[in-house]
Amino acid sequence: MSESAKILVVEDSRFFASLLTQQIQDGLGLAVDWVSTYSEACSIIDTRKDEYLLALLDANLPDAPNGEAIEYACKMGLPAIVFTSGIDDTMRNRFLSWNLLDYILKDSGNSMEVMLDSISRAISNRHIKVAVVEDSSTTREAVRRMLQSQLFQVFEAENGQKALELLEANPDIKLVVTDYDMPVMDGFELIRAVRQNHSRDELGIIGMSASGDPLLSAQLLKSGADDYVSKPFLVEEFICRVNKSIEMLQHIETIRELSYRDPLTGLRNRRYFFENAPGFIESCQSEGVACSLAMMDVDFFKSVNDSFGHDGGDAVLKLLSHLFKEHFGENSIISRFGGEEFCVLVRHESGANASELFEPLRERIERTPALYKGAELRVTISIGVSSRQDGLDAMIRRADTRLYSAKSEGRNRVIAE
Repeated sequence: MSESAKILVVEDSRFFASLLTQQIQDGLGLAVDWVSTYSEACSIIDTRKDEYLLALLDANLPDAPNGEAIEYACKMGLPAIVFTSGIDDTMRNRFLSWNLLDYILKDSGNSMEVMLDSISRAISNRHIKVAVVEDSSTTREAVRRMLQSQLFQVFEAENGQKALELLEANPDIKLVVTDYDMPVMDGFELIRAVRQNHSRDELGIIGMSASGDPLLSAQLLKSGADDYVSKPFLVEEFICRVNKSIEMLQHIETIRELSYRDPLTGLRNRRYFFENAPGFIESCQSEGVACSLAMMDVDFFKSVNDSFGHDGGDAVLKLLSHLFKEHFGENSIISRFGGEEFCVLVRHESGANASELFEPLRERIERTPALYKGAELRVTISIGVSSRQDGLDAMIRRADTRLYSAKSEGRNRVIAE
C-alpha cells in the first residue's frame, strides 16, 4: 500500500459524505474520493482498488439497500468500515461474515471520533505483528481470521514451545494471544517464559480459555498476561481487547519516545545518549568499525540571544540540528546535551581522519545562516573529537578537553586526537 493511499467514501447523503470527507482530511490528512451509488462503487473498486487504504460505506444505498456495496468491497479485498443507522442480529451476523474492519452507528454522538480511530488503527495495524497460540486448529483459524480482518500480520503456533521459537525468530511481535490448556507447554508456562525476556512495556499478552474455573483469569493475569477473554467470545469484545492492548503499548512507546527527545530540536537528549551510547560503541567494536565522539558548542551563542531574543536563538538551534542530521545520517547518535552544547557519536571506517569527518560540517554551518524575522543569523561552532574507543566516559572527557582547546585557540575550529 503506497503512502499516498486514499479513502473511498460510499454514501448517498451529500451532507454526510461532505462531513466524513472534511473529518478525514482535517483529522488524518488523507485524500478522499466520494461516490453515492452501488454501481459507482463497483466501477471504482474494479478499476482503482489499489489506490485506497480502505472504504467507508453506507449500509443502505438506494440501489443497494441490503449491504451489497459492503459485500462487494470485502469480496474484492478492500478493507471496509460501515456506517449504519441501526443494527439487528441479522445485520450484525452479515457484517461479521464479511470480516469488516468495524461498523459504526451514525446516530452515535462520537461516531466521527470512532471513525477516525478506526482508520488510524487500520493504518498502524498493517505494521503490527500478532501471534496466536492455540492447539485447536479450528479455533486458531477463527482467531487468525478475526485478527487479519483488522489488518494485523498474524503468526501461528500450536503450543507454547512453538510460540517461543516464533518469538525468537520474530522479536518484533507486539502481542501474543494464547490459550491456556495446550500440550507440550501450556499457557501458564508460556506466559512465564515470555515475561523473562519481554516486559509488559514491550509485548502484550492476552490469555484465553474455555475453562469455567473462575480463578483462571486471575491466575493468568498474575502470571504476566495483560488481559483475559473467555471462550466462546463475541467478535466485537475480542477485537476491542486486542485493540486496547495494542493502544496501550503504543501509548507507552509514545511516552518513552518523548522522554528521549529534546522538544525544541527533535534530537535525542542526554538520557537517551547515556543509555544507548555504550551499546553503540560495543556494536562498532564487534563489527570491526571505528567510531568517534564529538562535543560541539555554538560560539558566542549568548550574543544571539541578547540581540534577537530566545526565539532567535531557538531558530539557530533548530537549523543546526537539521544540519547535524543531514551530515551524520543514521549511523550516529546525535544529542543535545543542553543549551547550545551537542554531542555526537558517529560510526565510520577504521583509519578515517576524524577531523575530515567534522570539518565539512563546521564549514557548512559557517556559511549557512538561520533566518529569523527577515534577518540572517550567522554562527560558528567549535568541535572537540575523541576517536579512541576506551569507554564512553573517557571519550567524553577527551572530547571535552579538545573542545576547550578549540575555544581557547580562537573558536570556529575542529580539534581531534
